[in-house]
Amino acid sequence: MKKTPIKFLLMIILAVVVLAGCGNNKASNNAAATASESSKPSEAASPSESASQEAAKELRKVTVQLGWFAEPEYGGDYAALVKGYFAEEGLDVTIKSGGPKVNGRQIVATGNADFGFAKADTVLQNREEGLPIVAVAGVLQSSPQALIFHKDQNIKTFEDLNGRTAFFVPGVPAYEYVKKKYNLKLKEQVTDGTLVRFLADKTSLLHGFATSEPITLKEQGIEAEPFLLSESGYDPYEITIITSESFLKNNPEIVKAYLRAVKKGWAYYFDHAEEINVRINEDNKDLPVAAMNEQAIAYKPYVTGGDAATEGFGVMKESRWEENKKQLLEVGLLKKDVDVNEAFTTEYLPK
Repeated sequence: MKKTPIKFLLMIILAVVVLAGCGNNKASNNAAATASESSKPSEAASPSESASQEAAKELRKVTVQLGWFAEPEYGGDYAALVKGYFAEEGLDVTIKSGGPKVNGRQIVATGNADFGFAKADTVLQNREEGLPIVAVAGVLQSSPQALIFHKDQNIKTFEDLNGRTAFFVPGVPAYEYVKKKYNLKLKEQVTDGTLVRFLADKTSLLHGFATSEPITLKEQGIEAEPFLLSESGYDPYEITIITSESFLKNNPEIVKAYLRAVKKGWAYYFDHAEEINVRINEDNKDLPVAAMNEQAIAYKPYVTGGDAATEGFGVMKESRWEENKKQLLEVGLLKKDVDVNEAFTTEYLPK
């Protein structure tokens, strides 16, 4: 048999090894490519997830400090939150509840909240004290403040209030104005925000809103009537939206965006109060949704009436602020001639 040369055999072996190596490299490359493709997010999911993440990054965080517990008087803010009107304006809003021991004006003035709520007269007093807050919208065009009494007491005049125990909210100018104007002598106790003591004393008075406490009491089977403090001729903008001077100066577009959303919120709220009140109730379990629904009806003329009926949400007039200042000066609740044009502005209201 003819022998095969060793050199020839070596060449064949080398060729086989090279071909095998090429095949393995091709397989490895294919496997790596497949693994790489499988690790990529699906093309269908990627754009929406990316857009969602981008939108969340773009929202500006804003804190709103309520002036009292969560109730229908803040229906516009809650509707804007629930329906996404704040988000549409690029705002990520957090609403914080208030109460008798929460000074929302101080919280706003110190920058711990971006927006809050205050009575027009309180804004004037706070500015006299050096608190740099500014009202940017008048939510309630008139005042539902009242001294509430048990119906069988049959109170008809301010003089009929004399000598009674009054559970009052301290530092409220309307209450102090009426006391001074009519020289009322009341046995005062600071309210704790509940109805317990008022229910126990049938001759007592409860400082509150005609749009609120009488409705809550009715839900409990108690007949009560409000004696409006505005009967005295004292009728400021009861609830205004406030911010600080510095926030207003540095963030004018955010203020405008916030007010646009709140305006839309109020328009939605009065037609869908039952829906939004479910959300408000989450922040105030002590007030039943049924009572909130009735309160919403009571608040509507205060929000949409007055000058707002013809000029739109939040409108405020210099003449009203001047009259309020004059009344406060007359009874010594203001000591200085505060410039009302520094206390409020309508420049940022939606057109």
